[in-house]
Amino acid sequence: MRLSKALQPVVVGLISTVLGFTLLSVTPTAQAQSSPSPTQCDQFGNLLDYGIIGEGGFDYGNNSEINGNPINGSGNTPTPEGQVDTVDLVFPPLNPSTFPDGQTGGPDLTNATGIAPGSYGTIETDTRGNATPLVSFSGGTYYIEELIFNGRDSTAELAPGDYFIERLELDNNTYINIVPQEQVRLYVRDYIIGDNNIFVNSSGPVGDMLVYLYDNAYVDLGNFNEGGASNTVVNFNGLIYSPYASTSVTLGNNNNYQGAILTPGTVSVGANTNFNYSPEVQDELYDAIGCEPTSSIHHLRIRHPESIVSCYSAVVEVLACADANCSQLYAGNVAVDLNAGANGPTWQGGNVTSSSGANATLNFTNGSGVAGLQWVAGGTATLSAPASSPAPTAPTQCVNSSGTVATNCSLTFTTAGLVITAADGQSVIPGQHAGIPFDTVLRAVQTNTTTGACEARVSGNQAVELAVECTNPLTCQAGQAYSVNGNQLPLNDAGTTLNYASVNLTFDSAGAVTLNNNYSDVGLLQMHARLNLAAEPSAAEGSIDDPDTTLLGTSLNDYVVKPHTLSVVALDENDQLWNATTATGPGFVAAGEAFSMVVQSRNASGDVTPNFGNEVSPVGVSASFVSMAYPLPADASSDGSKLIINNPFSPSSTITAAYQTDNATWLEAGTVNLQAALAGNDYLGGGDALQRPASPVGRFYPHHFALINSSLNNSCTAFTYMSQAAAGLDFLVEAQALNGQRLRNYDNDTANYANTAVLQSVARNTPADQPGDNFATRWQATLPEVWNAGQLLASATDAGLTKRSDEKPDGPFAQLEVGLQIASEMDTRDFPASAKTLVTLSGDAVPLSGSLELRYGRLVLDNSYGPETENLPVALRAEYWNGDLFTTHGLDQCTGYAPAELAIVSYIDPITTTADGASGTLIEGTVGTSPLFWQAPTSTPAQGEFIFEFNAPDYLEYPWQDADGNNFNDPRAFGGFGLYRGNTRKATEKDLTQ
Repeated sequence: MRLSKALQPVVVGLISTVLGFTLLSVTPTAQAQSSPSPTQCDQFGNLLDYGIIGEGGFDYGNNSEINGNPINGSGNTPTPEGQVDTVDLVFPPLNPSTFPDGQTGGPDLTNATGIAPGSYGTIETDTRGNATPLVSFSGGTYYIEELIFNGRDSTAELAPGDYFIERLELDNNTYINIVPQEQVRLYVRDYIIGDNNIFVNSSGPVGDMLVYLYDNAYVDLGNFNEGGASNTVVNFNGLIYSPYASTSVTLGNNNNYQGAILTPGTVSVGANTNFNYSPEVQDELYDAIGCEPTSSIHHLRIRHPESIVSCYSAVVEVLACADANCSQLYAGNVAVDLNAGANGPTWQGGNVTSSSGANATLNFTNGSGVAGLQWVAGGTATLSAPASSPAPTAPTQCVNSSGTVATNCSLTFTTAGLVITAADGQSVIPGQHAGIPFDTVLRAVQTNTTTGACEARVSGNQAVELAVECTNPLTCQAGQAYSVNGNQLPLNDAGTTLNYASVNLTFDSAGAVTLNNNYSDVGLLQMHARLNLAAEPSAAEGSIDDPDTTLLGTSLNDYVVKPHTLSVVALDENDQLWNATTATGPGFVAAGEAFSMVVQSRNASGDVTPNFGNEVSPVGVSASFVSMAYPLPADASSDGSKLIINNPFSPSSTITAAYQTDNATWLEAGTVNLQAALAGNDYLGGGDALQRPASPVGRFYPHHFALINSSLNNSCTAFTYMSQAAAGLDFLVEAQALNGQRLRNYDNDTANYANTAVLQSVARNTPADQPGDNFATRWQATLPEVWNAGQLLASATDAGLTKRSDEKPDGPFAQLEVGLQIASEMDTRDFPASAKTLVTLSGDAVPLSGSLELRYGRLVLDNSYGPETENLPVALRAEYWNGDLFTTHGLDQCTGYAPAELAIVSYIDPITTTADGASGTLIEGTVGTSPLFWQAPTSTPAQGEFIFEFNAPDYLEYPWQDADGNNFNDPRAFGGFGLYRGNTRKATEKDLTQ
């Protein structure tokens, strides 16, 4: 037994040459936690019976376990068996009862080693300059404001002692080791916080790390990224204790925690948390806090056959039960004295360390031990366990070989009878799989009381009556079949009068015959055999007949037929089995929505085994992430953290041969492969299912789409011309789960998710556009259809409103808003109705940020005349329709022009001229000061007129018509060199819309 250690006073020198600082005085030590009183030890004992307690609330993630048992249920403690319960216990106070605030503060140290006891400010590690991030302490009592780990692989080596720390901050991949390995006690005022992969006393004794939290203190540590089933490294090893309801302990995912957490506050752990809280750990922690360990054995349970032929040894198993239901075993060292209660039986084999006649001593660990009991001469033994170390607190119990039925502890040895064994004729029958044939051997034997050997009692053809009893579950299921050599045997409920079937068998000269068995269901079974023998001449004296007799017997053990296949199947909204889909077919549920699923058992023929789920004590089952079935390749973040199982599996009330959980969620798109498992990979002690295939569940689809950000941009700062198709339309849309988490598998770019959402944009104006404005067909924008990692990113530059089909001017539309709609999606997913606040004639939509101004525009040329000795300027301007008439468009600073866009339509007079000037953009809607011109003629005649035009962009064309009824779209005008005389052929131009 290890008692709490009293630390010797440490004298600190005035000057520390190692650390390079001066201590002006020795800080007086606070009174550290002393050994608890007997009453407090009782209180600690009550707390440590549970190990993990958050009286204010205990929350756990899916696939979390304690001692290999799945954690199931709700309450404030998972109990060592995994069944969450609610307790209300007393928490002894801390000593000292308050944190010694006045004693912290002092020098700050970085990467210091051999730190002497005393008071300090900030002690930290630092990796800058390639420094080794290590601090070490020489041992004693310390008062520290902050202990901070900066940088990966930072390490603190704590020598035995008491450490009063206000704040402890841990970086990723950091270590707290105890060097040399003895007890360290951390007293924390404010918090211990840490990122991922924190290792505290990982490889030391669990009792060497005791963490005490004061009022309002908390522990918050991240994930163990290498944790889970594939890595059993303990990353926190010790006790966290507080008597204050204001405290909390929070651990992330995948942590492997060995030890206890005891607080009247809250405890919250993430998915895949593994607690190791064995009886040995419990004892060590009880010892570590200064209390003497008490027995952890509740009672001893003797499991035995009720009868056996005396040429066989009866296998007697002793269980050291840690609770009344024997759901948890005491795993420490146990020594048990057994007694068979009569003269004649003897013990041997197994865990027997010494024996004398009917008395034997067994030594075992891990909760159980076995011994063989022999009694060649035959008789009835009465089993008992008169002594045990540790001593149990409750009387010994006896159960039959099934472990489900209490007995009077009697074991009868008969000198002749029947026995069914494994195929070798000697061993117990091992676990089998439903629907797969297996061989056993039926022996009709009598004991040679001189040698103890089994001798044949019969040979040749015999009509043997056989029956099968269901011992766990206690009831056989209708429609199930058990066959021997092709003959169907009656199935009998436990404890009922047996119905037999007669089977003709041929025994060999050793009195043995092979039975070929096949059972369609699962469970723990016992086979019974009965053989009626008529009177026949005695082997010793042929003139004397032996009387008729009946040989009776059972299987050497109750044997397990276990599931052939365990699979995970989702349930639809009607609690019916759901066939998973991938790229085609209906979707299952939205990501993040609650759903139900079952772990179902089937035999080798693929039929359900209906007794799975009817066991005397429900077996533990679980479902865990294996891989993604669709899409492939899936995003790397698709892992077990996306599976949340909120409720434990329990026998299903609607699905045969199944354990069911409700309110599970999967937080990703696609179809996920889940794998079923039995607790401890064992069914009723018979081992694992033969097959546990990856079972697809899904397709999970987006719960909704969300607009993350957006913007609208006019093509020319303040406006966009109709039909220009140059407005900017930018947005980011995400596919999201119910909780708003992005669904990265919703990806048709790299992950091949089929039939992703196609978006479309719609528009409306304020004041509201009318049906005659026909926005539904006039608004156009090309939107991308590529989803990458759950996002659709659009940066369209071709958005716009086309002109009317009859080209009549309308508008301006000064506040044109744009919204998004889902045009198509295979699972009819949409934006939330609450987000679709933009009401348009094309339906409600999610509005993009901002608005556009759309104007009907055109370019216009004015007639130009001048002397033949000078260049002739060109007057070009932009106009827009203001709702009543065309007017110069003073906001147009964007439309470009160039001499090359000018062209002669026709010469009225035989002159020659060429367009010239400079390129540019309009200023306040005009070309400004004559940058475009026609060159003065250089040949004769030098005077005359001509018609010219400007090649306008499509969106600035206009349906013009001249006086002769000729239609054209580019603006035209007359030009002339010399004295203007007018053109008798020219009439005023008019447009086709007036």
